[in-house]
Amino acid sequence: MHDAAPATDEGKAPLRLERVLGRAGEADWHDRVHAAEAEGRLETVRIARTDAARRRMPLTTDRGRAVALALPRDAALEDGAVLHASDALLIIARVDGGPRLRLTPADAASALRLGYFCGNLHWKATFDGPALEVHMDAPEETYRARLRDAAALCDFTVERREPEA
Repeated sequence: MHDAAPATDEGKAPLRLERVLGRAGEADWHDRVHAAEAEGRLETVRIARTDAARRRMPLTTDRGRAVALALPRDAALEDGAVLHASDALLIIARVDGGPRLRLTPADAASALRLGYFCGNLHWKATFDGPALEVHMDAPEETYRARLRDAAALCDFTVERREPEA
């Protein structure tokens, strides 16, 4: 197991993120991202969809590390972009774009079943407390139709969420 460097190093220059190395969902990165997450070496930077076209900006990871985004003009900054990879640290971008469905399970057994169900569908999702937020990249009805199947397996509520400004 590798320990990530402390996220808040006062007095040090921010870590520069100068290129997109790949995408978290690509075969070459998928296992590396999951291993880094399991080992506590994964950090993310949240970027609003409206800021995704920007190539230079200061950011802070979810663990408080200061980073400086400095991408070339031709770089495509999308959700899941791998921005840094070393033995001690992996940083990916989370671009919050578009509406989401917030799925809140009624109990622990429902949470496990719901997570398994959404994972098998390879839905882009993030956790927010006990809820699972599914990022929709298809019509909402497509997701709701599949969730009707999940309702037979577990108890949960569904709420539509709009992106934060």
